[in-house]
Amino acid sequence: MSVNSVTFGIEGKRVLTQYDRDQLRLGSIVYVRFSSEKEPVAFSQRSSEGTIAYAVRWIAPSEWHVELVPEFRLRPEFAQRVHDEIGEYISRNQIDAALTAFASRVRLEHFYKTSELRNNPLSVVFTVLERLHVCHQLQRPEVRRALFGYDEPLLSYLYLTCFDRLGQPADWLGFGNWLKSSRHKDEREKATQQISSTDNIIDAVQLVHSYYTSLYGVKSSFFRFLHEILPSEVHRELLRTVEIHILTNPPQLTERREVSDAEKEIYLFKRRNDYTHKADFRPPGGEWLGRSYVNPVQEFHTDHWTTIRTIGWPEILDKVVRVGLARYLLRSQEEQKSSRIAP
Repeated sequence: MSVNSVTFGIEGKRVLTQYDRDQLRLGSIVYVRFSSEKEPVAFSQRSSEGTIAYAVRWIAPSEWHVELVPEFRLRPEFAQRVHDEIGEYISRNQIDAALTAFASRVRLEHFYKTSELRNNPLSVVFTVLERLHVCHQLQRPEVRRALFGYDEPLLSYLYLTCFDRLGQPADWLGFGNWLKSSRHKDEREKATQQISSTDNIIDAVQLVHSYYTSLYGVKSSFFRFLHEILPSEVHRELLRTVEIHILTNPPQLTERREVSDAEKEIYLFKRRNDYTHKADFRPPGGEWLGRSYVNPVQEFHTDHWTTIRTIGWPEILDKVVRVGLARYLLRSQEEQKSSRIAP
């Protein structure tokens, strides 16, 4: 045991004391006793009656200053930012309750790890807020003039990626990490149950990967948002802004067909992917059409051609994401309550 001078930073105070430095690592728990005047007076590696657990968040070895925190605390400005963005669809009390519930999921001994917050619903809330902020900046008149027609495709892409972010499980992780995660053992067992003795190794891997993507894939998350997170009335409002008509190629022109809602959803996902994976450019009405709110695009295929229009974009996309974020807060909080009640 090597006892040396250590300065603990705790609750805005600096306390110089003697402590075993070998026991101090990021995430280590230090038990603190306070005086009747609420002053920290004793620090120990062991819990005892009347002590409070604090975790080591950071160590400055040059002076052995050790920062201690009792819990993860959100700044009040963050809740206000959420309320400013989606207060039209959720009360401040509901926002505060949801954020408090999310913050309580941060494990004290793992608080210093980037992954601890990355796998928390707070990360989803923060990234969607950031994306909304970028979208709002892109819609400033001077920015739209500078982008000259490139703003609408970019805005659509940014908004549509919020769909899969909000539909993504809060504890999302990549396929490689999923294979090794002890917390996801039950999911892997369900996946391997689909493998038969006659499957070769490639088929077996494909089955396991297919099961993984059904839970954590971008497409699954995108459609989970549309079907499970977004309220049905807003879902219908979104689909009404998408018009897709199909007509057979000449000379066999037939009565045109309007696609189903399911086909419109597929189009939304395709539009999201085409922009990022194919650098696809969907022109808006543009200055040459008076910057209209309708942007027709025609695509020609082997035996038919399609006419696609989106009406009232990006305004409807902005509303969908803000409503979706409000529903995400409520739904995630409800799921957390249910998990606590479940035996």
